[in-house]
Amino acid sequence: MKRLFLAIPIQTENNGFKPLLADLRKSLSHEDRINWVRPANIHLTLKFIGETPPQDEPKIIEAVGKMLESHHPFVMDFNRTGIFGSRYAPRVLWLGMQQTPEQLLDLAEDTLDTFDKIGFLRDRQNFVPHITLGRIKDLCEKQYFQKVVQAIEQKTYIHQEVTEVILFQSHLRPEGPVYKVVKKWTLD
Repeated sequence: MKRLFLAIPIQTENNGFKPLLADLRKSLSHEDRINWVRPANIHLTLKFIGETPPQDEPKIIEAVGKMLESHHPFVMDFNRTGIFGSRYAPRVLWLGMQQTPEQLLDLAEDTLDTFDKIGFLRDRQNFVPHITLGRIKDLCEKQYFQKVVQAIEQKTYIHQEVTEVILFQSHLRPEGPVYKVVKKWTLD
């Protein structure tokens, strides 16, 4: 079985992403129960497929390839931070978008419809396009964490043209996940 997901790769070089992450890590360095992402692993998940039998991989590749024929490059601006969970029990610190491009919403909906048709049903979660900055297991200073999060400047950290979609395999390791490209599609 392979642990698969479909995602848009995100560029973290020559933009505001690494400085934002470095500032947050420094400001919250005393919080040792936050697992910060590695910039090389940054992506925007379109569909988490999960444990997949090898015989299902060809039908996934064929269905996604066909679906992507009707999609074209578009631009995303990551310019908003937020948390999943409550103020009192935050679980994920993320970077998202003030305005989600219609092309991204269409791509996400087509992705879910495509996977529904081949037997990988959607979950109940609404699509909230974001990239994870850190996963929070516990905080020792919740009020200080809130102060740091509220002080993050809401500006564009990543401006990116979306030109490809990738089917990744995820290998979970104690030091963090390792991603391998299974198939890459270019949007034209």
